[in-house]
Amino acid sequence: MPNSLYVSSPVNALVQGILREDKTLAQILTHGDFGLGTFNDLDGEMVLVDGIFYQLKSDGSVDKATLSGCSPYACVTHFESNASISLHGLSNYGDLQNTISKHMLSQNLIYAIRVEGVFSNIHARSVPKQHCYRSLVDVAGDQVEFNFESIAGQLVGYWTPDFMGSVTVPGFHLHFLSEDKLHGGHLLGCTIESGKLWLQSIDQLTLDLPHSTEYLEAELIKDTFSALNKAEH
Repeated sequence: MPNSLYVSSPVNALVQGILREDKTLAQILTHGDFGLGTFNDLDGEMVLVDGIFYQLKSDGSVDKATLSGCSPYACVTHFESNASISLHGLSNYGDLQNTISKHMLSQNLIYAIRVEGVFSNIHARSVPKQHCYRSLVDVAGDQVEFNFESIAGQLVGYWTPDFMGSVTVPGFHLHFLSEDKLHGGHLLGCTIESGKLWLQSIDQLTLDLPHSTEYLEAELIKDTFSALNKAEH
């Protein structure tokens, strides 16, 4: 569906430790060609760009993901930007966030974000594969952080309103993929020498609710906002 965000499972399930679902990447791909998420057992970060899935591993390396693989959480859309903005000399992630915010029509909509450019620095992280069910906050303690210097690549992700925090990650959520498709991770910080930003405002949402035993028996009424903010930002 054009101009719609598809979420494969509510993020609060992931926050509470439901790290496996049977939704395949092939199924997710029918809903969009652009997005992010993670893989079963939190085995790295996900980037979907131009219809290809990439697995951003815990050492900062990247593999193409097979469509038979599964995800407990993914957000995808058919990317069609409404606006493009040139970027020059942004010294930190906050500068990028402020630039994006100035071009938002309203903070009550969802925005798909794509940035291509040359980065003086990328500060990113990823999480190693988990072998037991743990909350996302506990897993975040295992995250591995790394820096890439003087690197070309792209940022892929979303800005989502706070009121959607039980469905998907609120605020800015971006993943980095290098131009040569060899390096990547969940974005923690960046310095942009030059580049271009594309924005797509999104005003429709499609949410799948899983039917796994773990999901059906989970208590998802807890306020997970603070836990999600700690784990993702």
